[in-house]
Amino acid sequence: MTDNRAYRWLMLGAFTAVSTLAQAASGFSVTQADEKRVATGMSTADVQRSLGPPARVIQYPNQPGPTWIYQVPGAPFGLTEFAIDFGPDNRVVSASEIVIGNEL
Repeated sequence: MTDNRAYRWLMLGAFTAVSTLAQAASGFSVTQADEKRVATGMSTADVQRSLGPPARVIQYPNQPGPTWIYQVPGAPFGLTEFAIDFGPDNRVVSASEIVIGNEL
């Protein structure tokens, strides 16, 4: 009976971990249709509510605010990222796709 309980707890823990990872990963990519929801002047909170958390955040030395990067799976020209640049007030100043191309 103890082995059965341990097995159930192990399976529950594994399921919880996988579910958490899947939910976290869901915010790392956007579709090309999702990109259209981003507008100049939106706050970081507005963007996060609309698209979820970015795959990564970059702070370039000569840029007043951060750049949020999302992956765009299924883009027609291969590996593509969607970059959102924020100003010093944490509001969107520009957004664009970056086509990296096919992986070798």
